[in-house]
Amino acid sequence: MTAFPVQNTTSRQARTGFRSQGDRPPSALRLILSSDFGDLQVWEFTGPRAVVIGRGRDASLVLPDNNDYRSVSGYHCVIELSRNRAYLRDLGSLNGTFLNGHLVSRREEDRLQGVAVRGFGVKLKDGDVVTLAGLFNFRVGLVDEAFYEPQSLPPTEVSPICPSCGRHHNPVPLSKYNDVLCPECRPNPLASLKLLKAGLNRRIKTLDPLKGLRITKTLGRGSTSAVFLAERKDNKMQMALKVMSPAISENEWARKSFLREVAIGRALKHPNVTKLYDFGYYGGAYFYLMEYCCGGNSEEKRLERGGLMEPEAALRIMIPVLDGLHYIHNVKLAAVRVDKELAPESRGLVHRDLKPANIFLGGPEGKVPKIADIGVGKLYKSADTYSNTRTGSVAGSPATMPRQQVIDFKRAGPEVDIWAAAASIYKFITGEYPRDFPQDQDPWRVVLNSPPVPILKRGVRLGAHLAQAIDEALVDNPTIKHQSALSLKASLIKAAHRDGLLKEIAE
Repeated sequence: MTAFPVQNTTSRQARTGFRSQGDRPPSALRLILSSDFGDLQVWEFTGPRAVVIGRGRDASLVLPDNNDYRSVSGYHCVIELSRNRAYLRDLGSLNGTFLNGHLVSRREEDRLQGVAVRGFGVKLKDGDVVTLAGLFNFRVGLVDEAFYEPQSLPPTEVSPICPSCGRHHNPVPLSKYNDVLCPECRPNPLASLKLLKAGLNRRIKTLDPLKGLRITKTLGRGSTSAVFLAERKDNKMQMALKVMSPAISENEWARKSFLREVAIGRALKHPNVTKLYDFGYYGGAYFYLMEYCCGGNSEEKRLERGGLMEPEAALRIMIPVLDGLHYIHNVKLAAVRVDKELAPESRGLVHRDLKPANIFLGGPEGKVPKIADIGVGKLYKSADTYSNTRTGSVAGSPATMPRQQVIDFKRAGPEVDIWAAAASIYKFITGEYPRDFPQDQDPWRVVLNSPPVPILKRGVRLGAHLAQAIDEALVDNPTIKHQSALSLKASLIKAAHRDGLLKEIAE
């Protein structure tokens, strides 16, 4: 069991990692506003600046000028974003600005009323909720710009002791960090955990999300990252901590992909999508804290049941997953920034790697299906919109991938996730994937040239209507039948009812 203790130290360098005030770079806050009125929308601003919110055409955040927003003034309020603070001020609106349910200020009979009057503001903190006219909520996120641009850190003295293995090594004399892993430990994400602990002992600001956490076990480890189970000491809340090793983060593409996953993950809010709570970095090791699903993933659940699931059990997992897919396919992300790149306004996210191992079971009893691992996903709006995909690249799992995703991975749309959902329920019921992959054949060629095996040929007991619905959903030549998650959901429920399953779920 590993703990993240915070040592009592009084030196400035121990508290901040900076040797003197002159060495410290100017702080810059990033303001993230999100609203779930209608579609989820996310806006980001970097200080110092004044963010004016209202229906006026030249406002910083322009709300629609229609009847739904008539109670919002043209220039309703402003958030004054300095390098290290943010203040909310009402601009004399008729219907008022509220912070966490309390009136900040509003105009009433030519007078201003509330806890703040003209010329003064109320200080904001991360997690606050700003409400306009008592109707429209914005959740406030405040993140130090250094999270996104760690290269702005000043050089500092480096310890010659590797924080993981304890061996002496020869780091660069002046580095951005006090602690650096030795060359042998840098590729190891488990070593990164000890690096983060060393930084937390120095009270590095970017590691604040790790305060009060205790690591209880390793949940999984891949080639680029590791996931640990973490528990808060005060309230026993469990979370999953994902850490990327410095050797990987030195790759610009991998680092941007990781930060992009964080930026999008923080914006997604749906009961069937895993939550992402917070993130940070130190010494080139990036991490984020996300929802822990105590039920494990659905592939583990299938194996626990002897390799096969009853059709009704498989449907109880997949139907909520399709609700989550519908959400991420239609969520509106007004702007998602990673480093200095800003994605244009985009509607929806394509997962591109949906499979049983990425469908987790969370909630208090570990029974709520949740979509996880959006790292391979892409934003989409049209064929030529911003993407996190290099031209000609292919990622994901061929076993749950339709022909369309192999042919044009970069421009794959929501229908490839629908096909993967059908492939996943096929796997739950049969223990096999829709296509056979002989060891002597290239898997990508199999996807392109081999049709899925009809589900009843796998020798399982399954109602004829549900078998037909799954087989039709897996046709991918020349096109995929279901273009939306709700379409597949409706098809599965209708077939299940005809076969006498899921009687309590309305069609």
